[in-house]
Amino acid sequence: MDNRHANALLASLREAPLLVGDLPEAASLDRSLLGELDGPARLDQNQKLGHLYEDALRLLLAAADRLELLADHVQVFDANQITLGEMDYILRDVRTQQLIQLELAVKFYLGVPTADGWEFPGPDPHDNWQRKLQRMRTHQLSLAWRPEAQALLRKRWGSDAVDVRQLIFGCIFYPMGVVDCPLPVSVCADCRKGRWLYEQDWERFLGDIDEVCMIPKPLWPVEVTAVLRESLSISAIAELRAASTQRCVMFALPDSEVPYFLVPSHWAMT
Repeated sequence: MDNRHANALLASLREAPLLVGDLPEAASLDRSLLGELDGPARLDQNQKLGHLYEDALRLLLAAADRLELLADHVQVFDANQITLGEMDYILRDVRTQQLIQLELAVKFYLGVPTADGWEFPGPDPHDNWQRKLQRMRTHQLSLAWRPEAQALLRKRWGSDAVDVRQLIFGCIFYPMGVVDCPLPVSVCADCRKGRWLYEQDWERFLGDIDEVCMIPKPLWPVEVTAVLRESLSISAIAELRAASTQRCVMFALPDSEVPYFLVPSHWAMT
């Protein structure tokens, strides 16, 4: 991965606005505890975005002075060896000796007004913010309190007293031409925000634009600063629109910090 882009990804973990703040089940982690790398980051961009972001966070946790990274991707099984879930990271606060379970997520959702109110599906329309939030709250962020997880924590680290924390990043995209847009439930008011439009509506909203910066998926979590735009190649509109016939494509205008999604004309909520 280009070192400039790797550094931008790491910086987003430290500095980008959170999508979600404190939840009843888990407060957000104090990001001032994350470490700084001494040398270039080695990150493999040829993997799913969630895995790439996990790798990037692992580097910052391993470099932290206050936090000891004990393990990651810790699987919890029941008595029949069926997986109940996975804890992203197990940490120890070296000052207090407190165990910490840390969960990471990076998500992107498109606001869609409907007759029954607003819905927030993802670029994959099978995804949905309301379902994702419910799943996180009832499963990932409560996994450590299951008897099986408690037994695992005692066996491996000598304590089942664990402080559950989370870092949830992402961006909410609102449709072009719509002014009054609500926030999804539990999302921070200062979260990253963008705009989306169907490919078939390009001429209506952005027909006077000649070129854009297409943002590769590994950089979706990164804020669209002037520095980032300068590191990206300029793409012709025809290239952008061709790509968007198959999938949602993130892009930025050459002089704007607003991220956009260009969405296939056949994209629809499920």
